[in-house]
Amino acid sequence: MVARVSVLGLRHFAHWRRSADCPLAGESPGHLLLKADLAAAARAAGWSATLEDAAPDGRWRADVLAVSPEGRRIALEAQLSAITERDVLERTNRYTADGVEVCWFDDRDRPRPWMNAVPSLHLTSPSGATRTVRGVIARYKAQTGWLAVADVTLTNAVIWILDRRLVPYADGHVHGWDEAHPWGYSGVFWTSTFYAAAAREEEQLRRARENAEDARWEAKEASKRAKAAAYERFWARTGIGPGWWWAFERIVHGAMGDDTFFGAPSQKYGDGRPLYQKRGDTAQVLAVALPARLGTWAETTPVVVDDLAGLERMAQLAFCDVKVFLAAPESEVFELYWVGPGSVY
Repeated sequence: MVARVSVLGLRHFAHWRRSADCPLAGESPGHLLLKADLAAAARAAGWSATLEDAAPDGRWRADVLAVSPEGRRIALEAQLSAITERDVLERTNRYTADGVEVCWFDDRDRPRPWMNAVPSLHLTSPSGATRTVRGVIARYKAQTGWLAVADVTLTNAVIWILDRRLVPYADGHVHGWDEAHPWGYSGVFWTSTFYAAAAREEEQLRRARENAEDARWEAKEASKRAKAAAYERFWARTGIGPGWWWAFERIVHGAMGDDTFFGAPSQKYGDGRPLYQKRGDTAQVLAVALPARLGTWAETTPVVVDDLAGLERMAQLAFCDVKVFLAAPESEVFELYWVGPGSVY
């Protein structure tokens, strides 16, 4: 082949003689030129670069196969002809299966849809100026997210990829890609290992915050369900209706103070409803209304019942002397009793 310049000023290679055996026969000048630029960039990184290098079994043929002195292989694919995303993925998988990394390149005016599915770079078209990357290389900041990096030359991009200073990354939305795509870019792009680690750490923190918030919400909802179930059991066990409870509550507040209030039924207090009194920003348990069981708390905390039958039940449950207040809605009395095991006095 010979290097030539077209009448439009496009640098390209041309066959000296057409040969059916030449693997480059039939390729466009733009494709040949892009392959040459990719090979030159790989050699600038200190790697060997071979055009049209193929696997021994013919499973793949690389436009440019870059090989490091240590034997690491990366295929640099100049893909200017039409191709489907499925085909690109299949070819990428064939490279991966043989331990060959790959990056795809295109220099047409608009990036192809498949480019966001595989490690790729969209380049400026060949001209007298140095080729640069149109997209997508990005940097990350927690405050702004992913932002596209401009004015990276093709040579530098290839060197950074070969040196693993750039790595493919897909978990993010890149802003500021180009004027033709103001909504940004979502797909596989290139970034530094530092930015990739920072983004992953930020994502882990975000997910941890979301998980913690979900856990708090679930705990709150579980608490609501448990409280509702406790109330249902309390009303079913005591047989108290709204009117009776309202009268009972009025008597208790009148005797114990307007700054008192009943809490939800609590297993800690034998499924009874604790009566609290406000103490600044806190509340103190003064008594427990209508418990189903007595615990060690009954040694120091009074019980409130609503009738004489409730008083007898406390005597049957008592294992020590227990102070019991009788707040009877029928007679509207509030009286103090003591009960011991099996007795009222």
